[in-house]
Amino acid sequence: MKESIYEMQQLAWYVVLIAAGFIAGIINTIAGGGSFLTLPALMLFGLDPKIANGTNRVAVLFSSASAVATFNKHGYLNRSLALELTIPTLAGVPVGALLAIYLPSGIFEAIFGVIFLCMAVLIAMNPKRLIETRQASDRSRWVTSPLFFAIGIYVGFIQAGMGILLLMAMSLLNTGDLLASNAIKNLIGFLVTLAAVGLFAVYGYIEWLPGLAMAMGNVVGGVVGAKLAIKKGNRLIFVFLIVVMTASGVKMIWSSLS
Repeated sequence: MKESIYEMQQLAWYVVLIAAGFIAGIINTIAGGGSFLTLPALMLFGLDPKIANGTNRVAVLFSSASAVATFNKHGYLNRSLALELTIPTLAGVPVGALLAIYLPSGIFEAIFGVIFLCMAVLIAMNPKRLIETRQASDRSRWVTSPLFFAIGIYVGFIQAGMGILLLMAMSLLNTGDLLASNAIKNLIGFLVTLAAVGLFAVYGYIEWLPGLAMAMGNVVGGVVGAKLAIKKGNRLIFVFLIVVMTASGVKMIWSSLS
């Protein structure tokens, strides 16, 4: 009897992980920050925070893959620009992943929480930064590589909020097209997460069964999120971005204080 109750509880938790993965897949695809939902879900499942941090990458990997496939199918993916931005980001991932393995994960949360809130306010006050096309300056190109390298370190360390940071960094390129930037963001996310998954797997920081269960929901959420973004365009992405940035900033500051 006890065994059957335990099995039912485990099944219920897997259903919760799949549902959390689905919602996070939509959030990650349209804006970013879905890991603020999936990380707590994995820890409630009973995983150590560092194991949850590694396991969460499995779900993100699958959702970004499904989103990229959907954007590419509809012709919104600029592969050359994506490759240009992926290289410095990818270079920073191993540094961040090793820091995540050896340092406490809350060390940067307060700092990035404040940054997210400030960025949300600035963008809400001046939305043209994201949705109006202007010619990129030489300075914009000059700061791109070190900026994306720094994002790579953050992604390797925490992952949560990766999409937000990538979209903010791409605003320096002044494309004015959030939909195209979103497609690039998801491709970068897939490639850098693939690298992080490899590192965390080598160090034994991934629980595959809960990770793959959550990935099932993430895949569907990634497709749904991409189709919503394509259908609704820049306006939906902009609104999603402001809401998620604000919620993420508050969550990170609250976690660092508790």
